[in-house]
Amino acid sequence: MTRVEITDDVVAQLAELLDSGDLDEPTNWMGAQFLAQDYGFDALARFVFEADAATYYEALTRAAERADSDVPLP
Repeated sequence: MTRVEITDDVVAQLAELLDSGDLDEPTNWMGAQFLAQDYGFDALARFVFEADAATYYEALTRAAERADSDVPLP
């Protein structure tokens, strides 16, 4: 895990997962990775696999701002 680039595709795909309501706990990166695979979001699945926790949380924050639904983050 390392600092990787947060692309617009990653943020858009993560926002779509947040809007879907299928991601019970947004900070659960492993759950996000499995759900991304289920949705066919290869860019997001790869990002979650490679990114460190701080980078994932930064992407999650950006996605929550973009999402249509209210996503509470710690």
